[in-house]
Amino acid sequence: MITRWIHRKGNPRLILFFNGWGMDCAIARYLQSNTAGDFASDVLFCYDYTVPGIGAEVLDAIASYGERTLVAWSLGVWAAAEAGLEDIGRAIAINGTLFPVDEGKGIPAEIFHATLEGWSEKGRERFTRRICGGGDNLERFQVMAPVRDVEDQKAELAALGERILAGGYETEASWKYTHALIGGRDMIFPPAAQEAAWEGVDRTVVPDMPHVPFFLLSGWEALQGCSN
Repeated sequence: MITRWIHRKGNPRLILFFNGWGMDCAIARYLQSNTAGDFASDVLFCYDYTVPGIGAEVLDAIASYGERTLVAWSLGVWAAAEAGLEDIGRAIAINGTLFPVDEGKGIPAEIFHATLEGWSEKGRERFTRRICGGGDNLERFQVMAPVRDVEDQKAELAALGERILAGGYETEASWKYTHALIGGRDMIFPPAAQEAAWEGVDRTVVPDMPHVPFFLLSGWEALQGCSN
């Protein structure tokens, strides 16, 4: 996966953010632009899960922080669990599950495969409309929309699907998600499936939130505190 330091000023606290599939740093720039300059946490941004895991040097840097909060969105929820991280304090899942291709706890397999097989410019347009919850938020999404090639995104989704369907639900992560934030208008991970997947975990349903949470959680402070 790709990792980028977005905010690194020697703070004792770190936010690890795992982006959704197909995205890039545009969301990070958007979140940073809506964050106060005196924000007292460093931020490591992760995306593109074609190749799993985080490099040893970055893992060492993560381990140096006294407080580590992980926030993961969409398929980033599963990708974070296979990343080789240790000693995570708080871990927040947003509109995603550890069973990403699953009839009852994630995306139905038929829909996942149809998305992969039909991925194209037109397919991406339809998908963008769905993650925004319809057409109302499309213009707002443009400031955080990825600039990635369709084939590049398809290769990432294929790689993720191969690992997930190979039985990757049983991750070896030493930490657990402590809170799940569920969008009531999510058209990708059905809210009922998320509820089922996070049984026994503290969770909050946000009725008006579509799959993209950043219309409501627009800065790093909001993401850091979204389970409070």
